[in-house]
Amino acid sequence: MDTELNVEKTDQIDSVAYNKRQKMLILQLNDGMDWSDKERHIKLLREKLVNYVWYVNEEEYAYKYPEVDRIELRVSFLYKEPPDCMFTLQAAISALWKVFDNAALIVEQGTL
Repeated sequence: MDTELNVEKTDQIDSVAYNKRQKMLILQLNDGMDWSDKERHIKLLREKLVNYVWYVNEEEYAYKYPEVDRIELRVSFLYKEPPDCMFTLQAAISALWKVFDNAALIVEQGTL
């Protein structure tokens, strides 16, 4: 039985969707880990985000979605993220902008 949370699976993209009408690729990252070990959690999140940027940079999506005009990276937290987590998210969107200039980061903040 696999007990790892999605954020611990740093080499995987959680989900990909494509809006054909808008030519928009949506990359979803679901973070269901609590913040009891904040340093480890941020390290895992950073590694996972690096994988997402690599996926875009290498155009791994292009064989299935050849016409992409916009990319949205959506990060959903189950647990309320600490303020210093935003530095990691800002670094990720900055890196994404360097490889795809029409990109956006959408963060759904946790409530638990």
